[in-house]
Amino acid sequence: MKTPDKKLNRLASEKSPYLLQHSTNPVDWFPWSEEAFVKAKSENKMIFLSIGYATCHWCHVMEKESFENETTAEVLNKDYVSIKVDREERPDVDRIYMDALHAMGQQGGWPLNMFLTPEGKPITGGTYFPPVPKYGRKSFTEVLGILIGLWKDKKEELLEASEDLTKHLKESEETKALTDTSELSAPGSEVFENGFLLYDRLYDPEYAGFKSNSVNKFPPSMGLSFLLRYHKSTGEPKALEMVEETLTAMKKGGIYDQIGGGLCRYSTDHHWLVPHFEKMLYDNSLFLEALVECYQAVGEEKYKDYAYDVIEYLHRDMRLQGGGIASAEDADSEGEEGLFYLWTKEEIREVCGQDSSLLDEFWNITEKGNFEEKNILHETFRMNFSRLHGLEPSELEEIVSRNRKKLLEKRSSRIRPLRDDKILFSWNCLYIKALTKAAMAFGDGDLLREAEETYKFLENNLIREDGRLLRRFREGEARFLAYSTDYAEFVLASLYLFQAGKGFRYLENAVRYTEEAIRLFRSPSGVFFDSGIDGEALLRRTVDGYDGVEPSANSSFATAFVLLSKLGVVDSEKYLQYADLIFSYFKPEMETYPMNYPYMLSALWLRKSPGRELAVVYTSQEELLPIWKGVGSLFLPETVLVWANDKEAEENGEKFLLLRNRNSGGGVKAYVCVGFHCELPVSDWASLRAKLVED
Repeated sequence: MKTPDKKLNRLASEKSPYLLQHSTNPVDWFPWSEEAFVKAKSENKMIFLSIGYATCHWCHVMEKESFENETTAEVLNKDYVSIKVDREERPDVDRIYMDALHAMGQQGGWPLNMFLTPEGKPITGGTYFPPVPKYGRKSFTEVLGILIGLWKDKKEELLEASEDLTKHLKESEETKALTDTSELSAPGSEVFENGFLLYDRLYDPEYAGFKSNSVNKFPPSMGLSFLLRYHKSTGEPKALEMVEETLTAMKKGGIYDQIGGGLCRYSTDHHWLVPHFEKMLYDNSLFLEALVECYQAVGEEKYKDYAYDVIEYLHRDMRLQGGGIASAEDADSEGEEGLFYLWTKEEIREVCGQDSSLLDEFWNITEKGNFEEKNILHETFRMNFSRLHGLEPSELEEIVSRNRKKLLEKRSSRIRPLRDDKILFSWNCLYIKALTKAAMAFGDGDLLREAEETYKFLENNLIREDGRLLRRFREGEARFLAYSTDYAEFVLASLYLFQAGKGFRYLENAVRYTEEAIRLFRSPSGVFFDSGIDGEALLRRTVDGYDGVEPSANSSFATAFVLLSKLGVVDSEKYLQYADLIFSYFKPEMETYPMNYPYMLSALWLRKSPGRELAVVYTSQEELLPIWKGVGSLFLPETVLVWANDKEAEENGEKFLLLRNRNSGGGVKAYVCVGFHCELPVSDWASLRAKLVED
């Protein structure tokens, strides 16, 4: 990562792989720090703020073209104070300046390059700036020169404009969040149908997925999870069809690594063929959870196979010593995007031998190729390949499986893309949730142990002695105060493990960190700020409900509050009120464009569902196992689960209504309840199943 014969700048002392990539640039970079702002103020210079992340393709391009260029660096070093930020370490900084760019009427993306006053107020900015004029954009050096001239000649006008923009940014979110909105009402149930109808309208009947973008297609995993819930409550067949078709299309497409497993960031076309090749932990975690839920809903084995394929990739290539999961893998290797993943027809022939002719058809491999004269492997969507070639499905599966192993071994000799091995709190929690759900759905205790191992890694490495969560761990260093999304996902990961029967300590953690999050992040209006009251004072405290690449903190807290209430913990009524305040705050957005709020829609669906509780009290794990596996195999998003042995039931009965006066009777007793009013218990899986699946 560092080149010994080049002079190192300040970024060399950082841990972020993204910042370290820039540590040999001739640009006199600062990390985000007080030192940089002091320098800018004392020398009366504009700040050049460049934000990106380690696996960002266009960040690499701009580094090579501009930040490694001595002439460009000379201009930056002379007339600007330059700051580099890893957006994954500092999402609060990224969000403020991305919103500023949007407020200027520009499209966002990374690298995000902003020009600021010495106080950090935004003047102007953009994303990728080319080294020479092209794409209808001025060159980077032209932009630098124009702004230097304006700073000298029209500084007061720039300062006034930056002041106005800063005021707008603050009033658009922070001011509203500081206002009492308790009189507002939550969205009605019609928002679910509106959400379904919008998904239906944007659905691509030819290639599945949703045409919410004119060019690209993004994995809609959270939306698919909402559609599964909508199908469960309405029986609408189109909702389930969209889920199954989209999951299958993504798994068969070029967006999915057909040899090593794992989903790429997004497809650059509507066919799911040509991806941006970087792989992100959050995408794969959310995809995994959607696959697991689809398996629970329809019982089709292929979704279970797809899920295990994702898990195998993450455990092989992303799991680190101790159980933490790396953040991402780059798109580029040897300076070329996607090179690691591409194949020629000759390479397939050399590795696969007599199977290559069949595999050429299976993976659509040609001499011409489909990307840079090579092949992105992909299956043809909706083709029954085994039937077409007179093979039993098991025969085809065996041929593909053995050749995948050969090709994976061959590919391992190539130069790999960079792995961003920093461990981020919320992203690891997303994976804990998905893995826990998979463990229950497949009755796989090993997966549950691995989920607990990752959870314990976070506990041991990213929680300070005073209990404050931290955002990032890398090379022995835990740093940056955790954000509300980290707390929200930790609470949910704790609740998932509790509902998987791993013990009351997880419920205690969920309540503890919920209360701490309320103290640190909750606003007078009831929504949660991204950063805590103990965080760095920036231009504003941001509020977010948009479920973009991962669930927003407010969506996840709403989910957690509803779950805690339905579990009947102490203060359950308070938690339900807190959830309703979040729904009420985001009501206009949810009603206007529900596709932007799929995780919040699922939380609201849970809130409005009549729901039920299942309490299972047992004597031994052996007697419990058939019921545990059976319950896990069903899609029960409206049901909260409590598992307790006799000792736990006795200890928690007074503070936990579902366990009051409950015992196993020397075996297993399962109580199905609605609103904490319980039917007579049953002791076998067949009887319990009949109760759980009855209309």
